Amino acid sequence: MNPESLDTDRLRLTPVGEADFADLCRLTADPEVGGKLKHGVLTEAETRAQFATYRSTWETRGYGVFVMRRREDGAFVGIVGLWDHDEGVGVAMRYAVMPEHRSRGYTKEGAMAVLRFAEMQNIHPVMAVTRENNLVSRQILVDLGFALREIRDTGHARLAVFEQATGRPA
Repeated sequence: MNPESLDTDRLRLTPVGEADFADLCRLTADPEVGGKLKHGVLTEAETRAQFATYRSTWETRGYGVFVMRRREDGAFVGIVGLWDHDEGVGVAMRYAVMPEHRSRGYTKEGAMAVLRFAEMQNIHPVMAVTRENNLVSRQILVDLGFALREIRDTGHARLAVFEQATGRPA
């Protein structure tokens, strides 16, 4: 199932599409965003490769990354969704928010919609991975009902691996 959109009180989530590419480039090129993600800051070409993976996941798996936009004005907030994590942890939640939209609850709001989608699609467990030192992201995951499963040292970073503890969104 590739939903047309998921709506929350303040957000509209749509599967990432070509019309979102410029906004995705802004997100992945921002040092405040890329610096907290595994892949770091990305060039346009690297973002295109990531984008292709996001689209392919929707086509082959029936889930993927959503673009979050404010319902009131369509402003690009960031991304949230599910992907097959490359550290071998399974289906994992991914999110990233533009710096100007942080601390407004958009990440949790979007993530809760994605967790409801995952439950409707019988996708479980949902995992999440963040850098061990990303305390804001770790708190978001705990608030969403995730529990720390392990800390992994990958050689380039220490990662905190979380698993959705409740089986349903908080």
